[in-house]
Amino acid sequence: MDKIAALEKTVSEITESWKNVTGKKMFGCPAYWVNGNVFALVWKHGRIGVKLPNDGQFDKLMSVAGSEPWKAGPMTMSQWVLVPEKFHSGKALAGWLKTAYELNETAAPKKKPAKKKPAVKKAKKKS
Repeated sequence: MDKIAALEKTVSEITESWKNVTGKKMFGCPAYWVNGNVFALVWKHGRIGVKLPNDGQFDKLMSVAGSEPWKAGPMTMSQWVLVPEKFHSGKALAGWLKTAYELNETAAPKKKPAKKKPAVKKAKKKS
């Protein structure tokens, strides 16, 4: 089993009994959602990320050695932390996944921006 599949299995096993958790891809990676909000993912570089929309919790995890902000290309993703690799198994990972789950469980789901309809050219009337 490759590293991504192993991490996905770990996160799935931890979250399988939690209410309203669904899995779907985000940026091509396994992601975990609750009530329309993403709360965790397995990043393609072999790291587990959690979304912490609470400054205190975000700062607490970021202060742990090995934590990093999640970057998708050149963009730093707001409120996201890649947990230290030493957390990729065990109680620490379960605790941070649960924190992310609870913080995102009650948040209003983000609405996708409405797609603009292409401009329709009106036919010119013939005179």
